[in-house]
Amino acid sequence: MLPRLLLFTTFLLFGSGLSAQVTQQFNNLARTRVQYLLDKSMDFQPGLSPEHPLLKRSPVQSLEDQLEDVRQDLVNLPVFTKADWRIEVSGSDTTVHWDFEESRTIFPILNFGGIKGNTFYQIGFNDIHFRGRGQQLTASYQNNDGEHNYYLAFTNLAWRGSRWGYRLESRRYAAVEPVYFDEGSVNYRYANLSFGADLSYTFTPRNQLTFGLSTFNENYLKLEDAEGLPGPADINLNKFLVKASHTLDRVDHFGERQQGSHHQTIVQLVRTIGGGKGFLIGWHDYRRYQKLGQRGNLAARLRAGISSNDRTPFAPFVLDSQVNIRGSGNRIDRGTAQLILNLEYRHNVWKDKKDRFAVQLVGFSDLGTWRNPGGRIGDIFQSENIRHFVGGGVRLISLKAHNAVLRLDYGVDTRNKSERGFVAGFGQYF
Repeated sequence: MLPRLLLFTTFLLFGSGLSAQVTQQFNNLARTRVQYLLDKSMDFQPGLSPEHPLLKRSPVQSLEDQLEDVRQDLVNLPVFTKADWRIEVSGSDTTVHWDFEESRTIFPILNFGGIKGNTFYQIGFNDIHFRGRGQQLTASYQNNDGEHNYYLAFTNLAWRGSRWGYRLESRRYAAVEPVYFDEGSVNYRYANLSFGADLSYTFTPRNQLTFGLSTFNENYLKLEDAEGLPGPADINLNKFLVKASHTLDRVDHFGERQQGSHHQTIVQLVRTIGGGKGFLIGWHDYRRYQKLGQRGNLAARLRAGISSNDRTPFAPFVLDSQVNIRGSGNRIDRGTAQLILNLEYRHNVWKDKKDRFAVQLVGFSDLGTWRNPGGRIGDIFQSENIRHFVGGGVRLISLKAHNAVLRLDYGVDTRNKSERGFVAGFGQYF
């Protein structure tokens, strides 16, 4: 027993160091920098030359098993559609040759939809592999009922090759929204102009912690046709927001299908500059994906959120076609707590022989409930606060780009069939 223990200890101390000298050769990299691969894989480490990093050998896996795990991690990245490896042994030297197929990483942002008298559209672009380093540059324009909005953001998750990263963003969001008082609802023009910065730390490529700070101006202007109804004529507030978030991503990608789980927790503290108490908001998103057979994919998203329960018509959680209940319209209700369950079954009905395009048919169920501002947590179980829309849609998918999906959905209220709407967008709904 003792000789075996000594042999195992010797392997851990010396064997792993010797086997670490496995050279990598990366082929067919057009836009991607080698540094990006070093940032995204815990199995790669710098070698004698920048273009030939080493494989950090696992002491508990065969070389083939380790390379297959690395391959799956690489195709999970949004910049590759394929990654294949082959081993070349020459004397005492071992080289792993990687052959990559890069995906398209610059694509348009396109969303539109709504119900009668309550519509939106959004156009823009998103570069998720800016400078070949996995940095993200996003710019878009959005029109909500005639209101002009924009969004600009730049993200670098590996500042100078470290685990630290940052994000800068600016946004204007304005829309006509109903605000609910005891006497009834009143339409306001809501506008929000914000500037923010985040600092992130990546423990592993799938595990990330972020802290952020932003300042913003909120304005609520009562519309002329609402004169004489309850509510102030105009509210203008300057605020700042402090937030923290944690993301744990264990989703594996298999072309147009996914499998695994994804967790994200976000906590925010909002305070009005010059007065007023702080307003606390927190929510957790859980997503689960399961492959079914050769063509099916079951997707589920559960979101639970809660905030300070002030009796205010300007509560933070919204009922909205764009983000949670397809077919309902845009920001048609608000609450200080929410519980939302989105279910989707995606079924592949066609894929071309060269693995370039695919088509999915989708059936979905969107169920959500809210706590009324100033109410009790039991409000979320009251039938009048529950909204349930069901529907179907189609996904037109390019397999040569990450999440390059044209999404078309139509949802109908299960209680009131007259409430229905069409929603389109770029990318899966969740």
